[in-house]
Amino acid sequence: MTSKEAKKVFDMLVENKNLDEILNTPLEEQRRMWEEYAAAAKIPEGIRIIKEKINDIDAEWLIPEKGAMDQVIVYFHGGGLNQGSIITHRKLCAYVALYTGKRVLVHDYPLAPEHPYPAALNASTGLYLTLLMRGFDSEKIIFGSDSSGSTLSLATMLQLRDQKEPLPGASFHFSPMIDYSLSGESLEERKDREPQLFIEDLEMTADFYCEASVRKEPYVSPVFGDFTGFPPMLIHVGSEEMLWSDAERLAQQSKDNGVHVAFKSWEGLWHVFQSKAETVPESRESLKETAIFLKEIKNNQM
Repeated sequence: MTSKEAKKVFDMLVENKNLDEILNTPLEEQRRMWEEYAAAAKIPEGIRIIKEKINDIDAEWLIPEKGAMDQVIVYFHGGGLNQGSIITHRKLCAYVALYTGKRVLVHDYPLAPEHPYPAALNASTGLYLTLLMRGFDSEKIIFGSDSSGSTLSLATMLQLRDQKEPLPGASFHFSPMIDYSLSGESLEERKDREPQLFIEDLEMTADFYCEASVRKEPYVSPVFGDFTGFPPMLIHVGSEEMLWSDAERLAQQSKDNGVHVAFKSWEGLWHVFQSKAETVPESRESLKETAIFLKEIKNNQM
């Protein structure tokens, strides 16, 4: 049963849903508004923040008290690959660090349309390889992501595997958006249930990121990829999402390719509901289940 806290947030999202505002607000202004709102968010106690530049990319470490110093979650933030930053995702990453007990590294990969595909992919692959050169064990690196950040995390793993580089030890994906061809059945089937997104907004997002001719290539839309050899994967998605099919297809394709997958659809919830961990019980439960998943994977690797 959906909690009263979740129902309250869901109703608020529906009430504030406004296509005209999205389409008529310049992208730069949307970015500024999101960062301004997120900058005021309170992060949980016990998280230390360290800023760093890695390969000329702004990055931020969120470090929990008594966290495992030899392990790191490389987090790929969402935002359509044209918005989002270490600021917009600081709170969510802090909660990820708090619940998993692991350091989280989130980076400002280059955004479209100023930096279209493959700029963000190449930057993210370079960041991971830099961590390996610093002495991090690949099996003690975890990829985490939400929304379109899952496109980057999965594409980075595809590129690493194709280059015969070691893959991280596990990955988790919250409400993955991994199909820039927008072919998922739920886009139509759940459009009247979706409390936040519009197909017009998603189409604009795809136009910002890449040319139409490449949208079914696995590095652009990993849903069309082969995940053979990938590490264990957790996928959590809200039942009301237009992008639900992306998560379901990722889970099925990964299982077909021999990957251990933990998939869960959360009843009555919305896109990246984990971002409301301070108020919504299901958000915290999702983070707890992610932490348990990662602990089990670690124990099995030992």
